[in-house]
Amino acid sequence: MDFEQLRPPSDTHNNADLLIWAMYLLEGNEKWVDVEDLYLKAFELAPARLSWRTKKDLPDYKKCSKALQEIEDSSNRYHLNVLVKDGSYKRRLTRDGYQWCKHHEELLKGLYQGNIVPSAKGQDDERKIRSLTRSDAYQEWLSTGHDSLDLWSLAEAFRCTAETSWPIWQTRLEEHFGAAERNGKSDLLAFIEASTALVREEKKDK
Repeated sequence: MDFEQLRPPSDTHNNADLLIWAMYLLEGNEKWVDVEDLYLKAFELAPARLSWRTKKDLPDYKKCSKALQEIEDSSNRYHLNVLVKDGSYKRRLTRDGYQWCKHHEELLKGLYQGNIVPSAKGQDDERKIRSLTRSDAYQEWLSTGHDSLDLWSLAEAFRCTAETSWPIWQTRLEEHFGAAERNGKSDLLAFIEASTALVREEKKDK
């Protein structure tokens, strides 16, 4: 099959294309690559997307393995004949796979190296970000700035109440800050920092 007959990469982030690009960066057209090295490279490119749910500094083997299975599943309509295997653990780019990466290099580099690769839909980070960006408190803050913040609207945004203790508030704020930071959400980070300052001031003597 000529590489031009293969489907083009998605113009949005997905784990299968990410894995193929990681293989290309590892020069998998010239040597056999162990799947564990492949997964680590993909995680290096997209830690927010491929991490464990509770341990953000570790790659989730299942997510990486699922992406590899998608690439190699010949019954999948998105199947790409881009990898060849040597046993269970060694992979190499086919000639078509290498040409596919070269041909789509600008798009793939932009998606997986140009900026932070966001969490996949449904992941814990993505849920936190979606909930917070849709909150009335955040939308009001975007429009009017710091003066619009109040404890009651923030309580709804961060799933607390005005009576919630500072330690619980702090945990909620830090969780959301981590999600925003891993996904490069600068406006959201500024909002969470402003929210933290207000809540800390309100709660410091309570």
